[in-house]
Amino acid sequence: MPIIALVNQKGGTGKTTASVHLSYWLSQKHKILLVDADAQQSSSLWFKAVQFDSDEHYLVESNPEDLFERLPQLASQNEYVVVDGPGSLSEVTKAILARCDLALIPCQPSGLDLHSSSQIIRFIRHAQELRGGWPKAGLFLSRATKGTTLLKEAQEVLSDNIVPLLESLIYQRQCVADAPGQGKTVFQMTQTSAKEAAKDYQRLFNEALEMLNDCTTK
Repeated sequence: MPIIALVNQKGGTGKTTASVHLSYWLSQKHKILLVDADAQQSSSLWFKAVQFDSDEHYLVESNPEDLFERLPQLASQNEYVVVDGPGSLSEVTKAILARCDLALIPCQPSGLDLHSSSQIIRFIRHAQELRGGWPKAGLFLSRATKGTTLLKEAQEVLSDNIVPLLESLIYQRQCVADAPGQGKTVFQMTQTSAKEAAKDYQRLFNEALEMLNDCTTK
């Protein structure tokens, strides 16, 4: 079954946050596994709290050779595997791109993030050349502020790219920043801002799955 990876060479882009939210969202209807391939192990610690200390739905694995060998088996045992990649261009990232079906790249609307995204896109392009077009990939803007010139400029820059920019946006909200400390996702929080954030993530994840489904049915 599909392997969906969150990858970026830069930390602090919202990669782990998206990984945990995607894993929780999928787990409401599917058997899933979150693979934490980041040395900091933030996503597994967070997801452990979300899942009430159960270790059934997550795995820590940051050895590139082991990751390359294990991912196909893990995919056969679950309906979805979500991989939280490291904030670096490393052998671990290469192993993930060699096995995943869809690579999602979070990018903040800032000059440094826009520049750094070009490097992970280069890695993805190399993987696609070796794997006959796989993994499919999409960029999405994370921690965006509505109505800003910076957001508009980022959309213009990223729209002209070999990797498509998804229409869905993840906006900067305090509830999203608070979620790890509370051991929750915004899907489990009750305030109005959390409900709006949940809609943002749901739109993003539906768009990503549509991209993946379109590719697998052609």
